Amino acid sequence: MRERGWSQVDVILVTADAYVDHPSFGVALVGRWLEKQGYLVAVLAQPDWREVEAFRVFGPPRLFWGVTSGAVDSRLNRYMSLGHIRQEDMYSPGGKTGLRPEKPLLAYCARIRQAYKGVPVILGGLEASLRRLVHYDFIEDKLKRSVLIDAKADLLVYGMAERSIAEVARRLAGGETVRELVDVAGTVYVASGGREVPEGAVRLASLAEQQEDSGKVLEAQLLYERQGKPGGSVVFQESDAGVIVVQPPGEVLKTEEMDELYDLPFTRRWHSRYDKEGGVPALEPVKFSITTHRGCFGGCNFCALYYHQGKQISSRSEESILAEAEVCRRQDDFRGTISDIGGPTANMYGMRCGRAGSCNRASCLFPSMCEHLQSTGKEMIMLLEAVQRWRRDQAKQPRVYIASGVRHDLALGNPDYIRMLAADFVGGHLKVAPEHFCGRVLELMGKPSFELFEEFEARFTEASRRAGKEQYLVPYFMSSHPGCTAEDGLALTEYLVGRNWRVRQVQDFTPIPMTMSTAMYLAERDKRGRRIHVARGRSEKRLQMGLLKYHERRNEKVISRFLQSKHKNKLLSQIRGLRIDGRGGNKGRRGRSGAEDCFE
Repeated sequence: MRERGWSQVDVILVTADAYVDHPSFGVALVGRWLEKQGYLVAVLAQPDWREVEAFRVFGPPRLFWGVTSGAVDSRLNRYMSLGHIRQEDMYSPGGKTGLRPEKPLLAYCARIRQAYKGVPVILGGLEASLRRLVHYDFIEDKLKRSVLIDAKADLLVYGMAERSIAEVARRLAGGETVRELVDVAGTVYVASGGREVPEGAVRLASLAEQQEDSGKVLEAQLLYERQGKPGGSVVFQESDAGVIVVQPPGEVLKTEEMDELYDLPFTRRWHSRYDKEGGVPALEPVKFSITTHRGCFGGCNFCALYYHQGKQISSRSEESILAEAEVCRRQDDFRGTISDIGGPTANMYGMRCGRAGSCNRASCLFPSMCEHLQSTGKEMIMLLEAVQRWRRDQAKQPRVYIASGVRHDLALGNPDYIRMLAADFVGGHLKVAPEHFCGRVLELMGKPSFELFEEFEARFTEASRRAGKEQYLVPYFMSSHPGCTAEDGLALTEYLVGRNWRVRQVQDFTPIPMTMSTAMYLAERDKRGRRIHVARGRSEKRLQMGLLKYHERRNEKVISRFLQSKHKNKLLSQIRGLRIDGRGGNKGRRGRSGAEDCFE
């Protein structure tokens, strides 16, 4: 501030992450965006929440405080699915733990109120976005009211918030009070003190109703799924300390706006204060990656993207993407590889829905592809061709990979995409997410049939062979999803053993806020109201995880007991016959997949 001659900033962004000036990090995006609008912005990264003086270093902001817990929900950042505390914080310098409070949004807001009275406090970021309504906390094992009430903030901005936060800043700068901001798309406020519930708003089941009847959790989720989209209705929800009012999300950014945002002058570095601690680990995998688009119309039930980024795709132009590739290439520490060029789902770039705004489907792909989805993939092919031309124009041709997950059922409709992917954009392994083997479980997940994964595998393998490459898929699987039984896990294990696959990309289902799967987990019913099995105890969750990681020695006892109880002695003998080292990894044995330990 002194160097720039600033006596007061307009906005202070407080984050529980270390500061990284890269477009993959939300605070950098919002800060640079507000800066472009002409506001003076300061970032308070990982302040000591135990000391009020840490929140006085910049003085009070003229317009508002923006508070976020960072790039990851604080519960997921601190705890694993079974409640174990993580030993490393990837978003802190040197991976050090203990630099953020247990509940950052609440702790930071409390200190801000102590430091300065009367300055608006606005919540944002992923955690605030997904906890804007009544939500489930898997660590406390209870339903909780909106985080806006608990944090005692003035407003909550959810989703991809560039438009919303710019409007908030403009209106506050124009003299409006924060209590007058009751009509900004993508915001949440508490109805009190002159703020009312708008006429025609849709009521969701209250906190008390959901606590009394878990079926109301699923009912509220289904109702909000129909409204939580651009053009939806305002919704409200009562809790024991106020009524939450949620405006529908705004329209996604247009291509020109996406270009304007991602063309901002990011340094792509962590702040120099972290150099002595070895930097911020979360930057390394994404430092030379490029975001091509936002949004996902896959609508998987366990994923919160529908409620955060939305299902409509917002894509950048080829020119903007290639300009960022040039920025990467000219970085001093660039070593010739752009690690990823993609988005939440790599092959949705440029796609759109012909009925955007009037469709109630959460997924454009499940249970079948919607006829209104414009999914030729032409724009994706044109982008990849443009990237290939850019590479050929360089004296030292960079390598460019697609490391984002690929929606395999969507790719099957575009043979040219599979061919180009295998020939030029995969460095040996490609991530895909079949998630499970059993059709009934896949239906509950909102995922396509396993046969489509096998068809994609065959086509990808053939395309790789024609390109003269030996390449493999890295499949992601999930254990303990609502409706998945130990017997379902066993069926998947038999398939994996039959393929001699030792997968490492296994995620134990975690009931994160605002997903359909979490609602099903709590209600113990599917979307149609049918009773389903839910794995809750640690023993069953460990068994289901162990079945998928059958090759790890630490799982030998639990799966041996289970397989013997199911009279699967032949399968148990097959598993015992595999060579396993002390860490649970492979020792050089190649299975029919030829992938060896590529699933690490």
